[in-house]
Amino acid sequence: MRNDQYNNHFRRNRMIMVRTEDTVTLYARSGRVVTPYWMDLALAGMALRPGTVLDGEAVIWRDGRLDFAAAQSRAASSVTPARALAARHPASYAVWDVLEHPVHRGRGGAGTRGSRRGTIR
Repeated sequence: MRNDQYNNHFRRNRMIMVRTEDTVTLYARSGRVVTPYWMDLALAGMALRPGTVLDGEAVIWRDGRLDFAAAQSRAASSVTPARALAARHPASYAVWDVLEHPVHRGRGGAGTRGSRRGTIR
């Protein structure tokens, strides 16, 4: 089995999730704030410890499969339709990397790539 089968990035709705003391902000790869389009992910992100920064991707599951068209429709819509789409098809956040973690700062794992990825618990 090829190694890339376990490390497949969908690369469609990649974003950074930043948990601060008060809120969660989602940033597109361009740096644009996309939180209003993915409020369901921001609300779920409030369960993270403040100071956590994740690199991941918004995905939508329908009928047991990833629905890339639904995720793209939501990403390309304006805020009001995006919220209606979120009510019908909530998103999930596939985490690719922990960029910062308040407990594990300076220890192996956070922000590392390759074989050490996923070692933070």
